[in-house]
Parts: sequence; C-alpha cells; structure tokens
Amino acid sequence: MIVEDHLLLWNHASLKVIEVKRIELPIGEQLHTSQLSASTLIYTIQGRGRLLLDGEEQHLENGYVCHAGKGAVLTVTDIADHLSYYMIQYKATLPLPCCQDLLQLMDHTEPFEIQYGFAALHAASLLIILARMEQEWSQPEAMAKLQVKSLFYQFVCELMRELQHGRLKHASPDTVLQATRYMDENYAEPITVDTLAALLNCSSRAMQRMFKKRLSLGPIDYLLQVRMDKARELLCRTNIGLKDISLAIGYVDSYYFSRLFKRHTGVSPSTYRELMLHSRGDKPEAVTASSLQAGTDSLDTAIRRSRRLVIHLKGELQLERQPEKIAVLDPQFMDHMLALGGQPAGSVIVSGDLNSFPEYLTSKLGVVENLGTKDEPDLEVLRAMLPDLIICTEFQKSIYGSLAQIAPTIMLERNRDWRETLRIIGRIMGKELEAEQVLQQYKQKIGRLKSDLAVKMEGQSVSVIRPRDNNIRLHTSVHRTAAILYNDLGLHPPKQAVDRKRTSSMISLEGLPELDADHYFVLTDNNFQLWSDEIQNTTTWKSLRAVQQDHVYQAKVSMWIAYYGPIAMNRVVDQVAKVFLDAK
Repeated sequence: MIVEDHLLLWNHASLKVIEVKRIELPIGEQLHTSQLSASTLIYTIQGRGRLLLDGEEQHLENGYVCHAGKGAVLTVTDIADHLSYYMIQYKATLPLPCCQDLLQLMDHTEPFEIQYGFAALHAASLLIILARMEQEWSQPEAMAKLQVKSLFYQFVCELMRELQHGRLKHASPDTVLQATRYMDENYAEPITVDTLAALLNCSSRAMQRMFKKRLSLGPIDYLLQVRMDKARELLCRTNIGLKDISLAIGYVDSYYFSRLFKRHTGVSPSTYRELMLHSRGDKPEAVTASSLQAGTDSLDTAIRRSRRLVIHLKGELQLERQPEKIAVLDPQFMDHMLALGGQPAGSVIVSGDLNSFPEYLTSKLGVVENLGTKDEPDLEVLRAMLPDLIICTEFQKSIYGSLAQIAPTIMLERNRDWRETLRIIGRIMGKELEAEQVLQQYKQKIGRLKSDLAVKMEGQSVSVIRPRDNNIRLHTSVHRTAAILYNDLGLHPPKQAVDRKRTSSMISLEGLPELDADHYFVLTDNNFQLWSDEIQNTTTWKSLRAVQQDHVYQAKVSMWIAYYGPIAMNRVVDQVAKVFLDAK
C-alpha cells in the first residue's frame, strides 16, 4: 500500500458521508452479519471480538481501525467483552473531467474499496473526532452535516499519518503515548485522570501506574508541564492579559493559574513576561536591577529543576537535569545547537569535507571532540569524553545498544524537517524560546523572498543535481533540501523532479537533455569533484540550454545536504536569493 498514492486520490476526490453510527454488541452475541452498502471505516471503542471481511479475519479491540469497500460482507463474532464500535459509511468519487493519470491511479490503487486494518497508535485523538461526528450527525441543520464532513477529513488525515509511519501491523496501542499526545493537543480542555482513563478504556489506577513507571510522574503532573510550557510561550510571544492566557491553557481562575505558574517557575507570570522582555532588549521601566536579578536567579533555578520528556525513535527519555556534555553523531545537530547559542562537546564530521568541521561554523565553534564520521563513529573516543547525552539518528541504529551503555541516548529521525528537530533540540537544551525566535525569523525571511521570486522567476524550472558514482543524482521535490526551494521559496521543479515517494533518482549524462531545466544548482564535494569536472567538459553538458544561458550555479554538498540545520538552511536560502534576485 503506497500511502502517497492514497493521499493524492483523497485530495482530489468528491466526498459524501452517508452514515455515522455507533454499534453495541453484548457479550455472547454469536453472529452479526451485514453487507456493506458503501465504503466503510470501522473504529473499535471497547471490547474484543473477531471480524471477518469477505472471509478475511481481523481481531477487534480498543483502538483498532479497519476499512472495506462497498459490497463487502462483514461478520462480527466471538465477542468476549461488550463490543462497541463506530461505523462510518461514505462515498468518494473522482469528479469529471479528470486527468488520465489520476484515473489510472484510481483503477490501480482503489483506495476507497480495498481492505486494511491496524491498531491506531494515537487512539484518543481519533475517538474525540468520532464522538464529535456522532454528535453532529444527529443534528438536522446543514451546518452540522458540513461539520461532519470536515471532521471526517480530519479522521482520514490521522489514519493516513499513521499509515505513513507503517502502522499496518497489528500492535497494542501505547496508552501512555496516547495520553500524552491527547494532553499535548487538548491541554485547554477540562482533563482529569478519570476522563483520560475512560477515553483510553483503562482504569484510573492503571493510568497512574503506567505514567509513574514510564515517566516517573503522574498524568496530571504531565498536564501541568504542558500547560505551563504553553503559558510561557504566550507570555513571551503575545501581549494578551493573564486572564485570557489562563483560559487559553485550561484554567478558569486566573488567580489559581498565577499561583501554579509561580510554584512551577519560581516567578509570577507578570515577572516572567518582564524578564523575557528584558532579555530581548525591551526592558520595562518598572523592572529594577535588583528585582530583575532576583527574578532571573529564581527562574534559572526553576528551569534547572524542570524535567524534560523527550519522545524519540527508541521510546522516551526523561532528562533529570540539563545535559552539559552532549555528543552528536550527525553534524546537522551541531548546526542546531550553535543556532541556539550552544555547541556539542563532540561531533562526527562529514567524510567528503577536507576540514574537520564546516567552514561556515568554524568561527562559532570552541573545542569540539572529533568523533569520526557518521558512518563510523569512534566509540572509544566517545566513551572517553564521558558525555551526559548522545544524540544519534536511525543511521546508527545497529550500534544503539552500545551507545546507550555509554550515556543516555536519543535517536532522532535524520530526515525530519529541520524546524521540528530544532524544537526538540531546544527542549533538550532548555532553549525553547530561542528556538521559536529562530523559526520566526526564518518564516519572515522566506515570506518576503517567496513573493519576490514568484515575480522574478515567472514559472521557470529549477533543478538540484549532484554528480556522483558515474551518474547524476537528481534531488526530487520531496528531498529535504530541495523542498526548501520548492515549498518554502515556491520555485518550480522540472517534471522529472516531481516525485511523491523517492527523494532522489539517478539519471545518466545522456539523460540530462530530457530533464531540460531552466536553472541548475550543481552540488559537489571532494569525493566526486573529478567526475563533476569531467561532466561539465562534455559536449552533452555544454549543449544544455541552461548552460548556454549561464544558468548553472555551484553549491557545496556539505552545506546543502549534510548540515541540515537552521544556519545551513538560511545560507542555502541566501544563496538562492543572491542567484536569482541579485542577478542583473
């Protein structure tokens, strides 16, 4: 199942929700059979049973989702506990006229007819959507029906997101992870341990026990941290009053919120706001030097006491204290840390670079231990430096056990959007505010450039290529750096570079004329410089329209590919702007 194909068809489909209903089957019910009159999604709320869809067996339990097409025969049997599930029936078609490619993809994929099922990882979010759909469906107003359609799209988005992360295998939902995500997204709602437990179909005592075991704190303690984090963000980034902030994070009583905030951070909300204004150079007259210092000391102490939970590819890690010696096994994390005003104690290097560490960061770096390359980290040097924390990627998953024996280890997704990674690194370093400031500055920059480039480029295509391995690598529209050009800056990829699945493809030198882009960024490094030079001396290369018009621009692989952090990506954006906007 190629999820990207399904997403494309869901985006183009005309949708009608036919029915939303909740079905209850008591213990001992032997057989419940029906033939589906439309495409159907089923979501199990509670209980256990066996489901047969046209004879194919699936096991229903809390949080299990399955899909089937019109005409499928559905049989539910062997109900061990009282079984409750939602059934949503819908009709989806491609509106005509429609391009032939979409029609062929529809025939090949059949996203609204095929059968599949999986245990949802984030069941709480799905259940909230379905409960609202059921409530709106019972209302006669047209607005309610429109709301149902909107909620159904939300439900489908959540399903597709889980399928993108390979959730097709039947696995028991992670209750703690579900609960934390629910609180992250619904912190303003009135949440108690009992409501969480009921939502996730477990007892309050079990919920408390699971949280204590996994996170060493209770669910309400976790909720308090989420709410206080959001309060700090609102105090820093807005000028709205304390009463509105209190309501926005789930507290009706602003006085009670102020007491909680001071207990959590060591200072009152108003003092915290003044401290943050001062840190940005906007010191209010009402803040004296002595009160500022006292407040800062108190705030620093509170931050040091704060415990940070980091959810990563290998589970969760509770940081008991601020890590001082961080080792990074991907150079992009060095970029992130420097952007936030810190630096790692040790880092791997890029094998294709002549220098140990990137030139553009050298002036910002202090003493950093060389830990080898990301392909072959030097574990002996890593062990000798006694790090407080190691940050790696799935690139090092084969040695994760060895890393975890040296120090607490966090594994982050290597190709995750740099903006998401920056927030995680900010949380690890205790620099969440600095991370948001970096992101806001980048957003403002690309906002200005995108409109300027749209006027200047007039739809001309831009390609990112990298000569290597006696071929030429074409970076597609979903490649993490190429996406900066195509998504952030609004530039147009050539037709061959539009791809929903692969981040790159190999083309031959002879295939370059077929690519026929208006502009080329050519990525080079020391490993393949000779091959790059050889290509650019060929008749084929010199015959390209972009080459003849001097629309070829050299760029460094390390900058554009390896150092995928805020400093590097800002430099990439600056280079693109200089090429296209400063050109005469």
